[in-house]
Parts: sequence; structure tokens; C-alpha cells
Amino acid sequence: MQLQSFEQGVERMVGGVFQRAFKSSVRPIHIGRKLIREIDAQRTLDAAGKAVAPNVFVVHVNEKDRAAFGDLEKPLLAELVGAAEEYAKSEQYQLLGEVKVSLLTDAALKAGRFEVHASVSAGASEPAPVAAPVVVEHSDEPPAAGIPSLEVPVVVPPVVVPPVIAVPTITPPTIATPSIPPLPSLGGTPSAPAPAAAPMLKATLAMADGSRIALRPGVVSVGRSAESTIPLNDTNVSRRHAELRLRGEGADAVWVLVDLGSTNGTLINGVKVNGEQVLRKNDAIVFGATKARYEVA
Repeated sequence: MQLQSFEQGVERMVGGVFQRAFKSSVRPIHIGRKLIREIDAQRTLDAAGKAVAPNVFVVHVNEKDRAAFGDLEKPLLAELVGAAEEYAKSEQYQLLGEVKVSLLTDAALKAGRFEVHASVSAGASEPAPVAAPVVVEHSDEPPAAGIPSLEVPVVVPPVVVPPVIAVPTITPPTIATPSIPPLPSLGGTPSAPAPAAAPMLKATLAMADGSRIALRPGVVSVGRSAESTIPLNDTNVSRRHAELRLRGEGADAVWVLVDLGSTNGTLINGVKVNGEQVLRKNDAIVFGATKARYEVA
């Protein structure tokens, strides 16, 4: 299902009466669009090669914007859950647990700004909020008027300290330890030395501008975002475009390339990347419009 046509479906689902009723500068349709884009960006592959979509979403909003939602907050969350489930079904993504969407008040965000954090949680009963720099949470249910809060006093029993009985310190006698001479060589075949560790795979990305980037073990992110391991100043590159991941150890180690649902895609030797693609020596890679070559020392 094309993303553009599905966004139109989201607009019908979370738009309409919500668009007219909401006083917040953060519109439901904007949240819905961001949510389904996060599904594509955060999807992963299981051992069988099937796409697994995130099912837990936390929407971070400014305190004023959340207060403006008022009584429409719960209906909005229900519509967002339905939108996520419908999109995952249309793209044949697997969901490892029930879809959960929650709102979180984030003091670090300005009015009119919001963020959507997505994660995969198998059988999650409640969405787990993603860590934010400063987060202030408010209860959805205000205390009932006229009902004072009850505080139960805590009774702490007195601590009884037993008397301290002085025990004389006994210093053990010093015993000289005789030196033990080294054992004479018994001859025979010496034990074989431990095998040397397999050398680490040394791989490099040679960029079109002449720069060379050494690939370090772990996950190397590529994108237009400044937070990427390899940031690219290319408008054809998505903010989170692709990842290079090290698989295996020693002589069996290989680097694989994964496209993160980028707008303009990733090519290896002219072929579009779908899923994980193992890189071979001198493979030609194109991120959007940026060219690179995979080299192995």
C-alpha cells in the first residue's frame, strides 16, 4: 500500500471532527502521519527475514498542547491505534504484541512541536516511554473535588543497639615461608602454544569526495541527520537512510547493508537493497545520490 494513499486514509481517520475540535497547535493528522512514518523507519527483520513493525508508540508533546486536547485525548489515542494496526496489516508487517499509543508531557519541547518514539515490545501491557532529556508527567485523571487525600502515618519501631563488648586482638605469630625452588625440566614434548586469535575484519567506505571512513564493529548509521555515524549533506538522502551492521566474528565476520525505508532508496551495484544485503569487496554503493565503494583490507 503506497504511503501517500495511506496518509489520506489516516487523514480521514484522525482528521474530520478532531481537526475542527482540537484547539492545540499540534494537529492529529500530523501525529498520524509521523506515527506511520516511524513504523517504516523502525521496522526490523526477524530470523526468517520477515518485517517486524514497532507496536509501542509514545507521543511527546508540550504541556500546553496536551492540555488543549482535553476530553478528546482518549478518542485520539484510540484512532491512532487503529491507524497503526491498519497500516501494519496493509504492509504485511508482523506485530509481536498489542499496539499501544500514549501521550507524554515533555517540558523540553516548545508549543506546537511534538515527537513520536516507536519500539517493539512483545506482549507489552503498557507502552514504555522512550527516554527524553527532561520529562514531566501528569496524571490523566485529576483528583475528585471535595475529597481530601488521606495520609497514613508510618510508625517506625525504635532501634535497639546491643552493647559493644570489647574483644582483645590476638596477633598470630609470624611464620617464615620457605622459598620453593623451580621444578626441574621433565623433558618430553612441550605443550603447544594457544592458537592466535583470528584477525578482525578491516573494512572501509571510500566516498566520492576522496575521503575514507573506517567501519568500526557494531552498527554504523548513514543519513542526513547530524546524529548519524556517517552524516551526508545530500537532499536525496533521508535523515535515517541506512545502516551497516557487522555480523559474525573473526574470519566469518561480514558487513551487511540495510535500507531503513529511505525515500530514494539504497543501491548496491545498481540493484535496490531490500532487507539485509551482504557486502562484497569493491561493491559500488549509492545512498540517494551519494556514491561510495566498499573496500576490505
